[in-house]
Amino acid sequence: MMRRTMALPRPLWVGLALCLAWTTTWAQEPTFMEAGTHPGSRQWYGRATWRSATITDGTSDDELEVKAAYGFTARLALLPQVTFDRDGATEAGLRLRQRIWQRDTGPIDTWRASLQGGGEWFDGRSPGGRAGLVSTTIRGRHGINAQVEWRGGAPAARRFEANLSHLYRLYPQRYRPTTAGAWYTMVEALNYFDRDGNRQSDAAVGLLYEARRWAAEASFYLQEPEEGLRSNQSRLAIGGRYLF
Repeated sequence: MMRRTMALPRPLWVGLALCLAWTTTWAQEPTFMEAGTHPGSRQWYGRATWRSATITDGTSDDELEVKAAYGFTARLALLPQVTFDRDGATEAGLRLRQRIWQRDTGPIDTWRASLQGGGEWFDGRSPGGRAGLVSTTIRGRHGINAQVEWRGGAPAARRFEANLSHLYRLYPQRYRPTTAGAWYTMVEALNYFDRDGNRQSDAAVGLLYEARRWAAEASFYLQEPEEGLRSNQSRLAIGGRYLF
């Protein structure tokens, strides 16, 4: 007796494939660290994030970070970024990101890793190099991002980074061809190291909504206190993203 295998209708597979293309363009990318996702070939992805920091002495600092990504191919992307405060540009960078690993285990589930490198500049400092590795894993409603990076242009206390984040899809429980958007919670563990091994560990929690071509986010950043320094203790970030 011949066994029959059930096949999903073609429109459903097409819809799920579209969901996969949508979710892996920018999905699972948290507010303060990066993810191993890419725009598609010849696609632009833009992102602007306003951050308001509350200082221990009661004052506040505001800044706007603008990021973009252009896909030369589905595996190679250009990543420019600029940060502004009230007086002008305070930080700028330009990098390339090359995907070195991709394993798709379902219509949504995937594991992707990329190498990235380039240069950066901070106000008052000489330009320096920047290089690292970033990966993204999506399993059902869970997403995990990991990032390690060396930043030659950054202040000495932030010369090395090791970051980890978890995103959980609140709604919908499952993607369908008619899914218009999804809600996520975001939790980030952000760790900075200097050459002597001194470490600063910060955290961030937030909420993200992703539609097919745009996204909106809000996240709260809490910095580990630094004794005797005028340091940023908390930071609210509100941002938007758009796929051109």
